[in-house]
Amino acid sequence: MSTHPYLGDTLDAASVTKNALAREAKVRPNLIYDLCEGKTKRLDLDTLNNIVNTLRAMTGNDYTLIDVLEYIPDDDKV
Repeated sequence: MSTHPYLGDTLDAASVTKNALAREAKVRPNLIYDLCEGKTKRLDLDTLNNIVNTLRAMTGNDYTLIDVLEYIPDDDKV
């Protein structure tokens, strides 16, 4: 499984820094950086929910999971 780094694009469009999101969501900054670069191998669903809800609270915009990541299956495992 791999992910497309939609979070980075969403943060840029919202003028929110990775560090600000990490601080407000109370997650490690490295997690946010990895999500933005598409390097995340594993992500807890509660953490993902927290990130989306924090982004909503910070911006007042209605974000969903699709604004944070896209699932792309590995071709060799399908």
